[in-house]
Amino acid sequence: MRTSLKIYLGFIIMCMFMISCKKNDPIAELGDTNNEFASQLRVTYNNTKPAIGDTLIVSASTWQRDDKFQKVAIYETLVESFGIDMTLTNGTRVLTTTADESTIMVVDTISNKNVLLEVQAADLDKYWVTSSNNYVVNYSYMVKVKDGKYANDITLIDKISEANFGSLKSILSYSISKSDYLLLFASAPATDFSTSGAYVLSTAGMTNLKQNLTRAKLKTIVKAIKKIASYNLTIDVASVTPTNTTTAATRTFDIKL
Repeated sequence: MRTSLKIYLGFIIMCMFMISCKKNDPIAELGDTNNEFASQLRVTYNNTKPAIGDTLIVSASTWQRDDKFQKVAIYETLVESFGIDMTLTNGTRVLTTTADESTIMVVDTISNKNVLLEVQAADLDKYWVTSSNNYVVNYSYMVKVKDGKYANDITLIDKISEANFGSLKSILSYSISKSDYLLLFASAPATDFSTSGAYVLSTAGMTNLKQNLTRAKLKTIVKAIKKIASYNLTIDVASVTPTNTTTAATRTFDIKL
């Protein structure tokens, strides 16, 4: 009887031990998606504040419980945001973006999740690192100015939206000099100019500029124009299994031009 009791108690203890081990099994805690274990992914960068001309090194370390992969991919999304710095023939200057505020801000998506590097499963062995027991994929990204929809020249005036051109005219109406205004409207009456106050133009002059200044006419007196721009660079890294179970990491960098 005692022997039977001991065997019974031993059996119960063993069952509890097995349940306890299963509950805390680190492999089980990895989780699975699409009936397949997700890969593990760690991404590091050599520079957290890259500037134009720098080389940003993306280092992706990945492993998977059953060593099942479809690919490891690195993507780039680049968005340019800019205001305008414009100077006219006789010195009038319009600055639409400062450190404190932006009256005109144009957003241009230069690339949207563009593939920088894609390593297929058949090639992953080239990236195996024995000492760390995982795959390490490195990519050197050159941070440089890339062309989008808007060139950094006088064509900006033609390319900006009607709403932004309207805003540009509105800002100009408050800051234009008399000599630059007369280059645009040579026969302007005296009533277009203010006789007192902070602005050169009267209400009538401001209204005339906003209603009658065309892009073509403005371009004739532009001495210099350039973008005040910054880049928003997003690097996405994905480690994908054969069933498209994806483990991803994203990092965004703000880059001044």
